[in-house]
Amino acid sequence: MKKILLLTDFSKNATNAILYAMQFFSGNPCTFYLMYVHKVESYISDDLLVNSKDSVYEAIAEKPKAKLKTLKARLIKDYAHEHYEFKTVIDYDVFTDAIKQAVRKFSLDYIVMGSNGASNVKEVLMGSNTINVIEKVSCKTLVVPSAYRFQLPHEFLVVLNATTVLDQYLMDTIITFITRFKLKLHVLRLVKNIEDTTVVVNDLDNLAYLGARYQRVETDDVDKAVATYLETHPIDITTYVAQDKSFVERLFSASPNKEVKSRMNLPLLVLHSQ
Repeated sequence: MKKILLLTDFSKNATNAILYAMQFFSGNPCTFYLMYVHKVESYISDDLLVNSKDSVYEAIAEKPKAKLKTLKARLIKDYAHEHYEFKTVIDYDVFTDAIKQAVRKFSLDYIVMGSNGASNVKEVLMGSNTINVIEKVSCKTLVVPSAYRFQLPHEFLVVLNATTVLDQYLMDTIITFITRFKLKLHVLRLVKNIEDTTVVVNDLDNLAYLGARYQRVETDDVDKAVATYLETHPIDITTYVAQDKSFVERLFSASPNKEVKSRMNLPLLVLHSQ
């Protein structure tokens, strides 16, 4: 049984991501944790002085508890035919700290969250919370664009930068994912020198029996390389490995160009190497 964290602030983006997850994991036994994180800085100091912390927390949690209860009831009703179990969680902490604690406590397999879609501003492009989770939380994270509606995925693109090594952990993760969801694997390797075949040989050895479509491109322009590939291949999900922080920063840097908008139109799975 997979354990999946569904992050929500009760926005349309978050709800869209949750509904995507319901359909994406269809047919697989899952425990879903519906989680709302209340910002620590939103506590009012006067309230803490006048009342006990417990009473303040209880008052603050009243509305989100009710909303989570309503959301849980709706999901139980709508997906009664699935082998799904739902639990609710409310935390009061720094956002990424709360997520890290949940990953450890529940031994999570995936995090699912929404994004804001393409924009000229980095924080609006992905949402600051989304970027922080991608960079700081070591758990497979599925990010769903705000306007994306579920369609059965078939083609799965893994983007590798010049230094990412397809080690056994990443290979096992990718194989499990494409096998479970019956996906055709594409691998796009970005290289610094097209003449250097060392990393390519290792890739081809690892991918030989998977029937993957493999392509290498000499470039540092992640957006352009991915956008070009998406124009010529019917990809349903893109995947990046958050192994190199500079690569992640470039990947999610603010930019108004069409390449960013192209890659942000699809669900994004972020993997973390051990």
